[in-house]
This record gives sequence, C-alpha cells and structure tokens, in this order.
Amino acid sequence: MKKILSIAFLLISILGNAQKADNSLMLASYNIRWNSPDDGVNKWENRKEWLAKSIRFFEIDIVGAQEVTYPQLMDMEKLLPNYHFIGEGRDGGKKGEHSPIFYAKDRFEVLDSNTFWLSETPKVTASKGWDAALPRIVTWAKFKDKKEGKTFYFFNTHFDHKGAIARKESAELIAAKIKEIAGNEPVVLSGDFNIAPDSAPYRTLIKRQLEDSFLNLDKEQIYTPGYTFNSWDITASGDRYRIDYIFYKGEDLFPVKYHVLDGQRGERFISDHFPVIVKFEWKVSSKEN
Repeated sequence: MKKILSIAFLLISILGNAQKADNSLMLASYNIRWNSPDDGVNKWENRKEWLAKSIRFFEIDIVGAQEVTYPQLMDMEKLLPNYHFIGEGRDGGKKGEHSPIFYAKDRFEVLDSNTFWLSETPKVTASKGWDAALPRIVTWAKFKDKKEGKTFYFFNTHFDHKGAIARKESAELIAAKIKEIAGNEPVVLSGDFNIAPDSAPYRTLIKRQLEDSFLNLDKEQIYTPGYTFNSWDITASGDRYRIDYIFYKGEDLFPVKYHVLDGQRGERFISDHFPVIVKFEWKVSSKEN
C-alpha cells in the first residue's frame, strides 16, 4: 500500500510540475488580405475557414491581424467562437480596414485598450501621416494572463505600403507610444511593417529597445521559408524577405520558437502573406522554483 501511495504521489507531482512548466504563449501576426473580388481562386470565401482553422489548430492565444475589413471581422468572429477581438477601422468605427487583436477569451482579461493613428496627430480619427497613401493605425491592449497572473501589452499595426517617410516616422512614433503607454512592462508588437530587415525603420525599432523574435533564436528553433509576403506567386520568384514581424520588449516574456506558416496548396494560398507564429514563455521567477 505504501508503495502504491508513493507512486500515486509521484505521478501527481509530475503532472503538477508539467502543468506548471507550461507557461507559454502562442502569438501570431496575420495579414489576412482584404476581401478583394479580384483574387480569383484565393478570394476570401475560399480561404476564410482554412485561415480560421489554422488559428484554432495551432492554439494561438493572441493574433494581431491586418487588412481586416468589417465583413471579414464578422466572419472571423463567427469562425473563432473561443476568441474576442478589440479594435476599430482606420477610418473610424466600423469603417476601413482594421488591425484587430483576437485573443483567447478564457485566458485573458483586457485591462485597457485603444487605437491611435500613425500620423502627426495620432489622436485624430482617420488622420493620414506624412507621405502615406492611406490612414494607418495601431491597436493595442493591456492583457492580464489569468493563467499566470501576469500582465503585458500587445500592440498591432500595419505600416503604409507606399510612403517611405511615413514608415520611418511611424517607427519613431510607435516606439515612443510604446514607452509612453507600457512603461517598463513586457510588450509584444506584431504587424505587417512593409519593411526589410536592413531598412531604416527596422533599425529605428531595434534602436528603441525592441527585439526581433527571429534573431534571438538558433536555427533549430526556427521554421520558415525565409519570407512572409508571397503575393500569390506559386514560383516564389523575385525578392523574398520578411516584412511581417513580431517584436518584443522586456525580459519577462521571451521567444522560444519561430514559425512562418507557409500555407500553400497548389495555386491556393491561405493569404498573400504567410502568418508569423511565435511561441513565447514567461520567465520563471525564483519564487516559483
């Protein structure tokens, strides 16, 4: 009997420690491609269930999405019943593309959230900055991880595709806003930045103490085709590099795996961008050991 009890206590201890050790967060940046009627076989109606299933299958905890029109937002809400979202359109309210944050509603509590515009007047709805072709936004939230009892900030954005000055100034603005809003708390920044890793806006973000999750891992922790924008091109021709990123700031939350999901099935793609999925872990304090 004593031997049986000892084995039982050992199993309980192992299971308890396994649960305790699972302090990870699965985070993603996902440009879903707006619902253009000109996308042929890759039109939204052909992709939406595949796209939503990928989020469910990989058990993503938080998704920073881009290019989401309001009808797409409603589709995703329906297809992702275990998630809530926050965010508004770049033209205000339900108008224009959104950069929403979808989060697992059972795991997170939203303590605060808002949207600001990437312009000289970030509080002005639908304001267009510098040489940008379109209004651009940042949606952010302060989350409490109910599982771990810890808080962090998640920012999500989509930089302009044409304005070089706008991208440079947007990097400066978002870095300043992160410092202003989040202070010294952990931060994750996701987005389609429309910039290469050797660009000036990228260097600005790094200089402002944001870290690229891709760079702080070894090759065994990375699974990627080497680029994120596929442009519906089955031959993967032309220049190929990362333009979608997940940055982070602080020591309490750090990346352990990096994955670019190359969702392609013949001529069909999950989106014209491949999603970036990064597994993060909370730093275990000495009190928890």
